[in-house]
Amino acid sequence: MDREQAAGIVDALFDTWYPNLIRYAVRLARQKSTAEEVVQDTFLDLYKALRAGSEVQFPKAWTMCVVRRKIVERRQEPFGIDQEHEELGSQADLTGDWSGEVDLAIDCERLRQHLNMLSVREEEVLMLRLQSMKYREIAKSLGISINSVNTLLARALTKIQKHLVAERPGSSQRRRGLV
Repeated sequence: MDREQAAGIVDALFDTWYPNLIRYAVRLARQKSTAEEVVQDTFLDLYKALRAGSEVQFPKAWTMCVVRRKIVERRQEPFGIDQEHEELGSQADLTGDWSGEVDLAIDCERLRQHLNMLSVREEEVLMLRLQSMKYREIAKSLGISINSVNTLLARALTKIQKHLVAERPGSSQRRRGLV
């Protein structure tokens, strides 16, 4: 593949997929700076792979797998990911009319709490499914069976649903002190 084609594919993916991939990497690395570095390296690796003629059929899943591998490798390095965890700062810019942005920040934090209940594999499957990938595409890209995709997705949705029901005002679970 020539330089412009590879750059076009990577640029288009970067524009749409970068925020999701960063959030995923932060969850794995627990450090925003490490996550950003790993994700940038991953996009560079994607560009190199495309230039080398590698067939990357599912680039979003490919980037998730590479990010996961790079973070695991960093954990095994002597000076890898072992410092104090950085706090995840608010994504909202609190200048000007901030009321809508505060609501957005609260919603983002609630979503982050729901996703943190999931295993890494459940989150991967859910994120890829939300990107309109078919079960067989997810299975092939992550190297798992279609049944595993189905099971992981069902578990993820059940966990999120239970958490949402428990959060609901007047929930019977909350009244009984179960949550």
